[in-house]
Amino acid sequence: MDILLSGLLVFFAMHLLPTAPSMHGALKDKLGEKPFKALYSLVSLAGLALIVTGMGQAEFTPWYDPPFWGRHVTALLMMVALYCLISSHVNSSLRMITAHPMNWGIAAWATGHLLANGDRASVLLFGAFLIYSLFDMASANRRGAKPQGQALALKSDGIVLVFAALLYICLMLFHASFTGVPVME
Repeated sequence: MDILLSGLLVFFAMHLLPTAPSMHGALKDKLGEKPFKALYSLVSLAGLALIVTGMGQAEFTPWYDPPFWGRHVTALLMMVALYCLISSHVNSSLRMITAHPMNWGIAAWATGHLLANGDRASVLLFGAFLIYSLFDMASANRRGAKPQGQALALKSDGIVLVFAALLYICLMLFHASFTGVPVME
């Protein structure tokens, strides 16, 4: 559990840096743009590696019984999460609605997994990501984040949906391969 907690601390310490603009700016100015981005990426990857290792080693300690319908809602929320995550990296009409498609995707992913898993490690992992995504959206809004973009042809949004569906199918089929937890039984 210590490895998981360490990973969460390292990962979120780096990701919360932009919410403290003066510290973020001072560090970026001191290091320079490219070295700062390299450091940000390396520290984030180290945190992610610790999170993955920590989840793999965590004892299963039940905290609550997930609702019987939790896995079904998770399946739906994962499709929403993937659509949001892909939309955050390409031009999609979703950007007209929210300035935070990635954070909404993370929130959907985390919420779904909290509905499907009631063990201590899962609650810490998915709860931390849910809290972070909501906090980051609120912080970015305080710093002036606004939806941007333009209405796109239905074809563009359809392409995003097709990619999300293909990725969804791959995740459903191979979830056990990379997490050890089968979702298709």
